[in-house]
Amino acid sequence: MTTRFCLICTFLCGICSIAKAQTPLAQVDSLFASGQFLAARVGYERVLFTAESSALQVGAVMGKARCLKQQGLYAQAVTFLNSQTQPGYPDSLLYPLRREQILCAYLAGQFENALSLLDRLPYLHPEVPPSPLLMAIRVLSLNELRRWPEAAIAYHKLAMMAQADTLSMPYRQLPHLKSEKKAQWLSTFIPGAGQFYAGRPGEAALSIVMQSAGLYFGITSFLQGYYLSAWGVGAGLFGSFHAGGVRRAEVLVRQLNERRAAAFNANVRQQVLEMVK
Repeated sequence: MTTRFCLICTFLCGICSIAKAQTPLAQVDSLFASGQFLAARVGYERVLFTAESSALQVGAVMGKARCLKQQGLYAQAVTFLNSQTQPGYPDSLLYPLRREQILCAYLAGQFENALSLLDRLPYLHPEVPPSPLLMAIRVLSLNELRRWPEAAIAYHKLAMMAQADTLSMPYRQLPHLKSEKKAQWLSTFIPGAGQFYAGRPGEAALSIVMQSAGLYFGITSFLQGYYLSAWGVGAGLFGSFHAGGVRRAEVLVRQLNERRAAAFNANVRQQVLEMVK
């Protein structure tokens, strides 16, 4: 009877110890679940500062990172996770932190950083096979950097991993991007040619008219003996509109390339997300 009583007491003490260890995170998790992300962040910081076990500390780190993501503070989440991926944690706990770090880097628009972290992961955790989510982040990061040949290889690996159709490759037709330098060169020597090259014939015609007006005024003033007006007004107008046309042609080509790249990347992103659902 005494032995049975001691066993029951030991069991109850164990339950109380587990509940006591889990209570701090459970309380803060309830704040997170109710959408009180700022209060939850403070709570996770407190748990991280007071917790003695690695499991509780990593749980608090992941919780704070999730709060920052929910608030759209992705860059801040990356900085925070950079400070927390310390060798003192076991590998089984470090891997989720590094995976979250990669995801936050992508969401923050730090595509080079995300790729660098992805490249380091197999060396830090060789026993963990690549996951479809991380493969998807690699594809999408390469897309955003317009490194489409590399993205095509990663996309093929992801499609094979997800057992998706590898024949319908979106990278067979890459977006045709135009040269900003060519637009600048055309506008320098042929007024309006850079805008026309960028696919804006209306702006090309306007640029030709404005530069021609300045040139016409300058020549007319010079022939009539108004040399100061010819130089100060005519040449000034022509030079201003000419330089503005060159800069505008570069901007238009850059915007055109961004639209084409964004449309292509959006199409690939949709297919990638379908594979990792």
